[in-house]
Amino acid sequence: MKRSLYPMLLMLLVLLLIPGWAAAATTAQDQPVNLIIGGQAVTPDVPPVIKGGRTLVPVRVIAEGLGAEVDWNAEKKTAEITRNGQKLVLTLNSRQAVVNGKPVQLDTPPVINQQRMLLPLRFVGESLGITVGWENNNRTVIANETPQATLNGQKAPEAVKFYQVNDTLYMTVQTIADQFGLKNHSWKRPERGLNMDGLLALPLDQMESELGGTFTWSQKKNQVEIERISYLTDVKQKGETVHIQTTLPVGSEAIVLNGPHRIVLDLPQTVLDEDLVPLSYGNKEASTAEKESDEADESTDEDGQAVEDEDQTAEAVQADKDVEPVQDELVSDLRFSQFHSSPNTVRVVIELNQKSKYNLTYTDRGIEVQLIPQPRKTGYLIVVDAGHGGKDPGALGVTGNHEKDYTLAVANKTVELLKQYPEFQVVSTRSTDVFLELSERVAIANDWDADLFLSIHANSFSNPKSGGTESFYYNANSKEFAQLVHKHLQGATGFQDRGVKSSGFYVIKHTKMPAVLTETGFLSNPAENSKLTSPAFQEKIAKSLVAAIREYYQSYQ
Repeated sequence: MKRSLYPMLLMLLVLLLIPGWAAAATTAQDQPVNLIIGGQAVTPDVPPVIKGGRTLVPVRVIAEGLGAEVDWNAEKKTAEITRNGQKLVLTLNSRQAVVNGKPVQLDTPPVINQQRMLLPLRFVGESLGITVGWENNNRTVIANETPQATLNGQKAPEAVKFYQVNDTLYMTVQTIADQFGLKNHSWKRPERGLNMDGLLALPLDQMESELGGTFTWSQKKNQVEIERISYLTDVKQKGETVHIQTTLPVGSEAIVLNGPHRIVLDLPQTVLDEDLVPLSYGNKEASTAEKESDEADESTDEDGQAVEDEDQTAEAVQADKDVEPVQDELVSDLRFSQFHSSPNTVRVVIELNQKSKYNLTYTDRGIEVQLIPQPRKTGYLIVVDAGHGGKDPGALGVTGNHEKDYTLAVANKTVELLKQYPEFQVVSTRSTDVFLELSERVAIANDWDADLFLSIHANSFSNPKSGGTESFYYNANSKEFAQLVHKHLQGATGFQDRGVKSSGFYVIKHTKMPAVLTETGFLSNPAENSKLTSPAFQEKIAKSLVAAIREYYQSYQ
């Protein structure tokens, strides 16, 4: 059936009369594109166009603006462009280009517009060694010579881009800030900058005023020299805070080592102040530097991976080994060294008497390290985990009782029995009816560096005749412990023996020490539920668990 076009035309007319709709119908492709080449605004006789996300400009702009020679072959419809030994050949309406004799695929081919050949500016410019960028806020393409840049006498990262507007040179800021460890630096006046290909670029004078140092641009030599060295002037401790003082803002790369516990911070583009007297915590005099070792120290990071020890450097300043650390203090020693000279890197080591987490606060004059001491292990440490709790009731018993109440009762009894042995240090994940995430239970055990982890549970099933005792482990180092727990537990309950099994329960999979999860019996089984809710029977189960722990300790430690 043939349809009339009148209703559709009427609807289009109405839409055009709506304020703003007609303007919105104009795509970004139709909006004008500005050109700044070599710092100067350029207005070609044929305006640039955007095609396929690429800006195409007349050949004349390439020739005059970039100082290139262009040879147009009308018969072959090719443009041959040469500059400083670089040679490009582009063909009208073809995505195939040739760069220095090698074929290259173009995103957008050259086209003819108003009897002018338009070439993709970014491709041509970058092929000729020119920096080309898109300033989104003002829809401007900026192209200029690529300055040679140095940072403290060394070649700056190639990811740093420079863009010239009139006599002002802008540089992309984040890459250079990263070189100083200032990954999350907050720029004071970003509105002065340009949005170049989605990256903030600021004038060199603003970079200098905000970061310190000197940012020097020689137009004649086409060079940018960045000189910015931060000096470490002091490292001192007050309470649980370590103050690292520097002359300029600086970031750090931090790692945590064990054996002994240490927090190590590397400060990039930093050197030791020449007036700095190397002192350790407690004013211990620094000894002479050790010679660099050919072998890495056996220290490990938080994940247990071997890492190079911070003392294995020829210029390390270390504490006098004849002086014993103060064990009652959290910080046993502070030391620092000129760890690298190319690039300049200072290493600060905070040696601790116990494991600590930390927070870093960066200031205009250094770094504050807030130490958060973790629980101190003093004996053979056992973490007892009462399953479920709070808003998580666990399994439901046949009389309406909850698993969380059973596990808490048994866990508390187990903890009290274990405390009778002076060689044991006991920690509960919960001693009251509170909710804990599984990850929190694991964190308690791992942060304490526990020797054993025991999680207490009870089972449930739709068939009330199902019953029995079973024990679970995941990691291979837990198998012997699981077998001992199950032997004692099953003997105490007298329930059906469901065996020792391997399973990936979260709390036994992610704990680092031997870990076992027990399912003592079935709350859904009337006979077993009656016993499991009996305080006397709970005491019997707790004693069996303690017996298993005692046997494991005596047999495997």
